[in-house]
Amino acid sequence: MNSRKRVVRHGLTGGGFGTLLLAASFLVLGTPTNAATVALVAWLVVVGGSMVAAGTRERVSVGSVTLEWPRVAAVAIALLAVGWATISAVGLLEGDGITGLGTLEIAITALVVGYFAWFARECWVGGALLGAETFAVD
Repeated sequence: MNSRKRVVRHGLTGGGFGTLLLAASFLVLGTPTNAATVALVAWLVVVGGSMVAAGTRERVSVGSVTLEWPRVAAVAIALLAVGWATISAVGLLEGDGITGLGTLEIAITALVVGYFAWFARECWVGGALLGAETFAVD
């Protein structure tokens, strides 16, 4: 495994565990009672689990389909981007957003979601800019 691939896979694993810990914190700190919180926890579990799977397994079986790790990573990161954008947009429409930064949150969200979208595409196509060896499947 080359160094770029190792960095990407370790990042997916660490990010996935962090996301799963965030989901667990919602359960530990309080019982999710409304539909929005349940949806948030479910989204975090799907994203975190997918990232851990992409970071630790070369191939993942989903039903009768087997996906290689870059495709699993692309789906996880795309879900992360869509969820982040949705949560931020809903927060901004209801008031000051999640962070309370208002207009600055719009810029931060645009940058982060744009980066996630780019990285999800890199994973999906197998490395347009980062190089194919980064996304090689053994």
